[in-house]
Amino acid sequence: MQLKDLYLYGKAHMARHYIENPSRETYLLLRNSEVLRDFTEVFTSSDREPEPRKIEKFYELLERRIKHEPLAYISGEKEFHSRPFAVNGSVLIPRPETELLVTEALGAALGAGEPAILDVGTGSGCVAVTLACELPGAKVYASDISPDALDTARANAERHTAAGAVRFILGDLTEPFKGRSFDMVVSNPPYVSPAEYEVLDPSVKDYEPGLALVSEDDGLSHIKRIIRGSARILKKGGWCMVEAGYAQSARVRALYEEAGFGDISSVKDISGIERVIKARWKK
Repeated sequence: MQLKDLYLYGKAHMARHYIENPSRETYLLLRNSEVLRDFTEVFTSSDREPEPRKIEKFYELLERRIKHEPLAYISGEKEFHSRPFAVNGSVLIPRPETELLVTEALGAALGAGEPAILDVGTGSGCVAVTLACELPGAKVYASDISPDALDTARANAERHTAAGAVRFILGDLTEPFKGRSFDMVVSNPPYVSPAEYEVLDPSVKDYEPGLALVSEDDGLSHIKRIIRGSARILKKGGWCMVEAGYAQSARVRALYEEAGFGDISSVKDISGIERVIKARWKK
């Protein structure tokens, strides 16, 4: 089969299965199967016949994609804050809105010297590793309840930072850190309610880990525990920042107030959703 025929087949096959932007996706799968090195080859070398093993690899990846497996899991990585992060079925795929959390944390850390920062529910480690890269003097800790997620996060830390730049701890939210004190706690926690989870797109529900998505109490159970836990481990004036879902901002603000936080504010994402809600520990 010639390269042009393989490209056209993949494009048409994905279009039939309602994959958005089938042309781009076909190109990316051709790259991941090593059929292509550069997209221009589709036009400049269209009559080339790829090696049979590479064609078979392309077909294999194509079958995974038409079942709506996320492209990031197929390729094994996703860019976050201009760095590639390894991802797999044990961790959420990093999303642009979570970059807001990093931006706010970096802004709060400016001039703080060597802040102690805790990333709760680190997943792929994208938040903790990015903060460690951007704040070389910071003492960054990261927790997760999933051993497999921590393995992925450690691999990403080794890829982008010096050894030991992030300290990874297996445990439930802030529980492993009683007796310690931090300048900042950040988290992209589970915040999807059980009802919302049932109607999620199959590309999310069928592939991304429910453990990292679903939270009881209308999606606020984990956020509530993180805020209350942060009150026990933050230094006076320290920041707690959490990512939250659509229409959760008001309740998260109330949780901060109940726990004794002040200077409560939020940051909207590109869709106008109050995505990051932050507050300072007053006591």
